[in-house]
Amino acid sequence: MTRTRYILSCIVLPLIAATAMAAQPEPCSLVATAEVEQIVGKLKVVPKADKEGDAAWCNYEFVNGKDAMEIWVFPADAIERARKKATKPVSVKGLGDDALMERGAFGLGYVDLYIKKGITTIKLAIKESIGDEEKLKALAQKAVGRF
Repeated sequence: MTRTRYILSCIVLPLIAATAMAAQPEPCSLVATAEVEQIVGKLKVVPKADKEGDAAWCNYEFVNGKDAMEIWVFPADAIERARKKATKPVSVKGLGDDALMERGAFGLGYVDLYIKKGITTIKLAIKESIGDEEKLKALAQKAVGRF
């Protein structure tokens, strides 16, 4: 192995991979608590983050017990997987490099908005309610500027 290949395989490539992973935003940092409360409603508790594998998410619980919201962060290719599984995806313009919305995926009563920007796809999901799509788009505008 040449010195250049050694440096590439042992130092540079792992560094690039670590940088790409580190570049993924924290899901709870994509929208401020005050923004969520202004657009959706009063939160019951501080949003909770969790992670498994390449996916990270933030759960939002609301005082009224009816509203619910999640923000997910995935690698960029997640939007294509979502598009393939979607029964009625709707393209959304003006958000990131690519965006789609789907209502009622898996019969769970949520509206999901997927946004791909660079190496990241985020999903904002809100429980179906009056004005749900407008709420998602308003929050998405704020989130896209933060990753």
